[in-house]
Amino acid sequence: MVDQLIRQVGEKIFPCLGFSPTELLWQRLARVVHQEARRVGAASVEEFLQRAVRGERAVLEAICQALTINETYFFREPKHFDALRQLLPELAKQQQPVRMLSAGCSSGEEPYSLAMTAHEVLGPLGNAFEVLGVDFDGEALERARGGCYRQWSFRDQGLERARPHLEQRGELWCVRDVIRGRVRFEQVNLIERVPPGPFAVIFCRNTLMYFTSEHRESIVRRFVEALLPGGILVIGSAETLDRIPAELERVTVAGAYLYRKREHVVPVAGTEPAETVRVLLVSSSPVSRVGIRQALRQLPGVELAGEVRSVEEARARLEDDGSAVVLLDALEDSAVLERAALLQGWPLVAIVGPGVAVPRGLPSLVVSDLVPGAVRRLAPELGETLRQARVRPLGRLRGEGNGTGLLLRRSVASGTLAGANGRTGTGALGEPLRRVAERLLLIGSSTGGPAVVADLIARLPAGLGLGVLVVQHMPPNFTRSFAERLSRVGRYAAREAEDGELVVADTVLVAPGGRNVLLTRGGRVQVVPPDRSDIYVPNVNRAFASAARAGLAPRTMAVILTGMGDDGAIGMAELAAAGAYTVVQRPEEAVVAGMIEAALARGAVQKVLATADIPSEVVRWAQRGVMATRG
Repeated sequence: MVDQLIRQVGEKIFPCLGFSPTELLWQRLARVVHQEARRVGAASVEEFLQRAVRGERAVLEAICQALTINETYFFREPKHFDALRQLLPELAKQQQPVRMLSAGCSSGEEPYSLAMTAHEVLGPLGNAFEVLGVDFDGEALERARGGCYRQWSFRDQGLERARPHLEQRGELWCVRDVIRGRVRFEQVNLIERVPPGPFAVIFCRNTLMYFTSEHRESIVRRFVEALLPGGILVIGSAETLDRIPAELERVTVAGAYLYRKREHVVPVAGTEPAETVRVLLVSSSPVSRVGIRQALRQLPGVELAGEVRSVEEARARLEDDGSAVVLLDALEDSAVLERAALLQGWPLVAIVGPGVAVPRGLPSLVVSDLVPGAVRRLAPELGETLRQARVRPLGRLRGEGNGTGLLLRRSVASGTLAGANGRTGTGALGEPLRRVAERLLLIGSSTGGPAVVADLIARLPAGLGLGVLVVQHMPPNFTRSFAERLSRVGRYAAREAEDGELVVADTVLVAPGGRNVLLTRGGRVQVVPPDRSDIYVPNVNRAFASAARAGLAPRTMAVILTGMGDDGAIGMAELAAAGAYTVVQRPEEAVVAGMIEAALARGAVQKVLATADIPSEVVRWAQRGVMATRG
């Protein structure tokens, strides 16, 4: 009955909020309902839900406000504020006072950070400014108007940057009146309206991702209309716009990517606008992907249509949507060129390092120095190569020095069989070549996690004696395809975990959607139904805690990545107390930092790492040697 009522409440409020009803959002709604029912002293969760279904305004507002995301702190993503410092003097010449909008401002840390930056830059110049913060959550806005915050709101560089504009009152840090006087707050539902402009600056970071694609498009359209010509729109570093309006151009300032409203958008008479080149990037290297993305962003008329990790994934994507040019990254793994023949018939361009032999007939761009910024410097040449390739689909390829019309393939070592991704598979009698995992890598993640997990697995070398368990919040029927994706991108066999199986080396087990996974003292997996109290399924806390209670902690590394909510924090604390090595992704690099920040708040995290540094840390940890005998 409760599940049915939750479904009815979600169907009532999600359209009002404009949220896309993903499985993770349904899980969050269930948690919020239980929390709010306890908070208001309802007789039962069912009674609380029935009041919501009847349309009691106070109950619906409480659920909506608790459901909105309030992940924020002062000067989050500092590079955006560095860019703002550079742009403000010029913007002040176009508008007085300079008006700035913080859309989805939550409890106020972002608008106050905008005001502090403007005060430091424009104050000495004698220029005025004002900041408007808007949010749907009325309670968060009341906290914002109070202007006082605890230490947690100033993590990373926050306190260092904000300190001149604060005064301490006991355990609280309060924004000085000179800053508070420049900031006002207003309750606004962005799917209904955007405050009237013009604004010189609009910040809307890590907010658009929660809306449906239709609502995202309409909100961005309203932002464009509210922006001053030459004004800037800033979204989260982990976000992208589905379609970039013609009025906006993507620019780089102080290392940050922003959108600037063009001064004029006037088509040339008698001409048609140039057709956009859509690019599908194929790359197994997170580092290369960053550089290639930066290069593509510089190119007018070029749109990144998507990213995949393997040629096989690219072929599957192209069979559904064949309108993109494939950009094959061979900078760190030139062996990927051997599989380029799978893409015959589609436009293809390769990016290679110096001295790499490229099959005849394959357009390529040589990056002479594999250093940061090298690909970006070759952006114009890359753009021209992509445009030429679009009108010339890839024909028959020939290997260097052979006239067979086929690419040369690597030989497989005698005595082993290789799968499609080159991994060793089974022995002569068809029995799996299994070795009990000497060390365990446990990964917990939620919103934004699949891409980060795939990057991590793709960069792990085999032969570490490492078994991996991934607990990703994901509904049934999705985890199997996720495991197949992990198997394609890396050197590890990957599959959904099955009850009773042994955790073996060079293998990734993915917790099945709709079920929980536990580890036993013997290093085996138990797949069990979720408890009624489990808000998140698969549940990270239960998996982590089971490893601690099974005595596996001394040979375990636990990693928490991007994710909504607080799942994993309790389990990681148990693992740390039992001797495990505990690591989290840097919060500012997460799509949503809730799980990371919950783990940090419990004090059980031994190291905070940049996303790109986690795989090498896993390797260093695993190579220290086995710290415990097998279970």
